[in-house]
Amino acid sequence: MALEDVTKRYGRGRGAVPALDRVSMSFAAGSFTAVLGVSGSGKSTLLQCAAGLERPSSGTVRLCGAELARLSHRRQAVLRRRRVGFVFQDLNLLPELTVAENIALPLRLDHRPADRVDIELAAARVGLGGGQLRRLPAELSGGQQQRVAIARALITRPDVVFADEPTGALDPHMAAGVLRLLREAADGTTVVIVTHDPQVTRFCDRAVFLHAGRVDRVVDGPEPTVVARLLHELGERAGQTGRGDLAVLGERAGRGRY
Repeated sequence: MALEDVTKRYGRGRGAVPALDRVSMSFAAGSFTAVLGVSGSGKSTLLQCAAGLERPSSGTVRLCGAELARLSHRRQAVLRRRRVGFVFQDLNLLPELTVAENIALPLRLDHRPADRVDIELAAARVGLGGGQLRRLPAELSGGQQQRVAIARALITRPDVVFADEPTGALDPHMAAGVLRLLREAADGTTVVIVTHDPQVTRFCDRAVFLHAGRVDRVVDGPEPTVVARLLHELGERAGQTGRGDLAVLGERAGRGRY
């Protein structure tokens, strides 16, 4: 997967706002990458463009070996259904469907049979037992619901998983468990996580920092304390970080529970 000179502007003419500005980066197969930055840095826009959910104003996006601009909207949708998984903070679980039905949803949307054994295996990979498959999402804890979302993202055996703030609504202990499960369950799958939390990087191979829509730096083998410091520096440059924010980031980085 790769982005080459990708720019995304919102609006027209002189009033257009660049959310991404000539971003180039690649993601090796099987890698686990965190994309970080302060609010408005372009993190979510990068994810949307990389996944083909937004069309860039200019530049090239290659996903699963295909150049997205050369595919019709229908073919892009098929590519996403079959080879891409998504995990989001708000989960998007359907409340009227059981856990098993939620996990199987990507297969049904692609008009493929949802084999019971495959559903049970996907659930087991994230620590969900057979009895939980018959429950509704509202009957589960927040951490269990997030496990359902991960199982749903992995049921199609995707090449790439995109996760947008997947642990933002969880406490640190639950978040650690979810991230560990995602790392283990997605073994061999390329994972890209958009986050503002330095602790997420404990599970990542690489951290990409965005500032004003551009790649500011890339850090291999990121340490949460270093990530917290770099985020603070980016916040100061953007005029968004106060002294109290650094204390919060440092506290999160030093907890050691992720």
